[in-house]
Amino acid sequence: MIFFRIVYARRIVRAAVTVGLLLSFACCAATSAVKKDAVAGNEFAVLPAGALAYMRIDVKPSRGLVDDILTRRKLNTKTVKTFFDRTDTAVAAVYPASNESAGEGLRRFLMIAYGKNYPAALSSFSLFFNPDWKKTKSVSGKKYWRYQKNHFSLFMQKNQARISDGDPFFTEDGAETPEIFNAFGADADVSAWITKPDFLNTALARMDIPITVPALALFISASKRGEDWQASFRLETPSQAQARGLVSVLSLARNALAGAYIKDPELASLARLLLSEPPSVDGNALILKSPSIPESVLAGLIVSFSI
Repeated sequence: MIFFRIVYARRIVRAAVTVGLLLSFACCAATSAVKKDAVAGNEFAVLPAGALAYMRIDVKPSRGLVDDILTRRKLNTKTVKTFFDRTDTAVAAVYPASNESAGEGLRRFLMIAYGKNYPAALSSFSLFFNPDWKKTKSVSGKKYWRYQKNHFSLFMQKNQARISDGDPFFTEDGAETPEIFNAFGADADVSAWITKPDFLNTALARMDIPITVPALALFISASKRGEDWQASFRLETPSQAQARGLVSVLSLARNALAGAYIKDPELASLARLLLSEPPSVDGNALILKSPSIPESVLAGLIVSFSI
């Protein structure tokens, strides 16, 4: 999931959808889940280090956005809806193709969903009689279900589901959540940490903008405000001077965008949205804030920029 041109983000959405399609959920509303295996202030500790992107979503306030995205993908079935009915929060990570810490093959994504009354016993009983699913032993010693044909792994307890295309468990160190992530996205309904925002320069090249962004990390936070959404972007650079330089360049670009022709209409819409408010500097970081965005518009942008 979850935000503009996050590399391989659609793989995570597909994983969540597949879980919903596989399990026969009975209707039940979710309540707050306690993340017992998460370290306070370090939510991504439950995910392996080395990801391209880490994401977190509070499902309840974001439910309309999630449903809109799934509907546009023609994936919002009854079982998928009920999966999200039972899910309170989720954290996810997307890994590079060179990652080899997945046990059975490459781990490209891992999502951990927290909820209530997931049908763990019923799903294990059903999968036991399905010849396509095999009980597999993790590198951590725990057992999970593996669907080898589609490279899909599932582990489920009453209040937690682990979904991956590799081993849903790991023995290496967990990720260290940057302090700025907690500060920047403390009250966000959806937040993300892009550890390697190389796609920014690719996007600039597609818009024929001859600049290179010295990006160390990108943090994204979005929250629902009434019927609309507001998003903020924090781009970390090596120095305050470089952040100020980017503000100067983007301020010029902002003034030119109104009458400029950009051959990629989706990128043009995104650029105009992000630069609708003046950019600013906070220490070594460039800050961009969006105006209020209708939920349907935000869903359309996410779908447009999913890979």
